[in-house]
Amino acid sequence: MKKPRMVLLAGLLGLSLAVMNGILRAAPQDAQDLFEQANQSLREDNFAAAVAGYDRCLAADPHLLKALFNRAIANEMVDRAKAIADWKSFAAAAGNDPELKYLAARALARVQILEGLPPLPPGLEPSRYVTADGDYYRLVAPDSDGLQWRHFPVKVYLGSAPEVKWQYGAREAFNIWRDVIPLELVAIERQADIRVDWQQSATGERRAGEELDWVRFERVGDQLTGRRVAVITADLSRPWSKDEMRAIMLHEFGHALGIKGHSDSKKDIMYFQMQEKYRRLPVPMPVTQLFWKSLVKNPSQRDINTLIRLYNSAGYIAPLH
Repeated sequence: MKKPRMVLLAGLLGLSLAVMNGILRAAPQDAQDLFEQANQSLREDNFAAAVAGYDRCLAADPHLLKALFNRAIANEMVDRAKAIADWKSFAAAAGNDPELKYLAARALARVQILEGLPPLPPGLEPSRYVTADGDYYRLVAPDSDGLQWRHFPVKVYLGSAPEVKWQYGAREAFNIWRDVIPLELVAIERQADIRVDWQQSATGERRAGEELDWVRFERVGDQLTGRRVAVITADLSRPWSKDEMRAIMLHEFGHALGIKGHSDSKKDIMYFQMQEKYRRLPVPMPVTQLFWKSLVKNPSQRDINTLIRLYNSAGYIAPLH
């Protein structure tokens, strides 16, 4: 009678060990699955969900450094202090690995950038990002690094347009962007961060429309004490209507505020071509231009989302896979 009982106990013990071994073997795979799920949330610009996913992943495998790296990226759009802590932790853990030393150095560089960023106004806080609308951050981020303003309000000089309707259009564009980011209108040009340069005939290097856009960044003063200004060159060679000038200035203000590049959607103010009815409004591009039928009257949420990411990020960096 004892022998069958001993066989049964041995069988149960063997089964238990097999189950435990299976759990231990499955744990890394579970962490990898959690990592892939979190990566999917990050690809979908659902940053809070991505952070939560990487939290679960790191709880399953605390040594999965690529999850820590990606959580730092996601946290830049959730909690700046936690992003800084994640980058420091990654640098400390990866610094002794020859294959990860480069990424560790980049992590420390991002810490310096994030610690130097100013407190952001409410309109640019990550909480204002609407995940459902997405953004075009990946299209513009590589060229937009360092073009964001670090003080608020940003001061704007609109100058005096030769036609009242153009002045009204520019002022409407200013008012619209002021609802997104703090702007202050100033009457003295040298006080302004963003300046509108109205010119009847553009010649030489400042010819309107020959470069990628009508915004250029200049440095006023010397390298140590000088400051950066953005100059919007208004092309007056065409008989723009007030609404057309408002649309042009909305687009150019977007560049002056830190979006270097263009959207891929006609619904965004930062799309590279504007069209009212069938009248062509070129935003200069060295490629064949497209047409669309109605002027965008306001920055889209996608435009705003892109601006929010640019102001909260330490620069574009690709997540690990």
